[in-house]
Amino acid sequence: MGTVKIGAVQAPVALVDFHLERLAAAIDSAEANLAAVAAAVDRAGAAGCAAAVLTEDTLGVHKWLAAHPSLVRPALLRLVPRLLAELGAVAAARGLHVVCASDALAGGAVYSTAFLIGPDGELAGTYHKVNLPYCEAGSRRRGTGYPVFAAGALGPVGLLVCHDMVFPEPLRCLALAGAGMVFVPTMGAASMGADDLGELGFRLRAADNGVYLVVAYRRAGSMVISPRGELLARGDGELVAAAVDPAGGREGGNAFDTQADFRARLFRERVPQSYGLLGEPQPPVLARLPDSGSPVAITRRAAAVMTRGEDEFAAAETLLRAGERAAARRLFERLCEQYAGAWIERAARQRLATLET
Repeated sequence: MGTVKIGAVQAPVALVDFHLERLAAAIDSAEANLAAVAAAVDRAGAAGCAAAVLTEDTLGVHKWLAAHPSLVRPALLRLVPRLLAELGAVAAARGLHVVCASDALAGGAVYSTAFLIGPDGELAGTYHKVNLPYCEAGSRRRGTGYPVFAAGALGPVGLLVCHDMVFPEPLRCLALAGAGMVFVPTMGAASMGADDLGELGFRLRAADNGVYLVVAYRRAGSMVISPRGELLARGDGELVAAAVDPAGGREGGNAFDTQADFRARLFRERVPQSYGLLGEPQPPVLARLPDSGSPVAITRRAAAVMTRGEDEFAAAETLLRAGERAAARRLFERLCEQYAGAWIERAARQRLATLET
């Protein structure tokens, strides 16, 4: 099959200001982002990439949508067709596959969606994010499966989005369905663990399943990872790319049995009849764990944290810098109550501790 160059793109996108009240103003801001995204993808094509993967929330509208739930549908009806048309034109001009991600409408529902655009500029695949965190599940519908798409010289490919990578099962499903390369637009890591487990999680998932991973991690660096878990490329620049052999890079085994493609053993040595508990929606452990609340309530709380909560915390910080210690203390105390469990509470308690000294 030969080698191809694949890359993750961090386009210079500014988040659409959630204070914008008019839909038209938000659309204008998102379209400015789209122009920057299209230019970055064009540069990736000029650099010889056969595939360019963009980050989750490609247009930077996530916060604005959270602040304006009544305008989500008209905004997406305008923005998503423009996103696909503009990137489709670049894909056709440069002859490369492009992966982008956005909330999108399908069948009247909102899905967190990844799109695969082919080198002819046409939509070649759509994936609806299955594993939604509770802060998204109250406003979006879950996808129902993990499709694999034919992608020419790239071979069979799959798409995952952000929180999907926290779980081992989605990538295993794609690998078992035949995907040899998986593209991951994300705003988060592949583990909730501490320290460097976020990066290691991506590497381990790739090695566990014998797939190439191309990760575009918004403002946290991009990665191209081999089926052996090696970092072929990593960086914070606009384009992070590596030349790979989609059919190769999977040699492995042990002293007694070396395989040209270790998936030949890995997937035959599975014991699926022993994994029944993985399919249980209510495994025994949940009976011993606290209920964190309904997805709808958590989604609303998350939207408040991302928007007015940030404004209120900034106001408290301004009072503190101005020497208005009593007023700042009152506001930080209220923030602790109003945004319990969020980063705002943790940061507000740190400020209160300094006020006590």
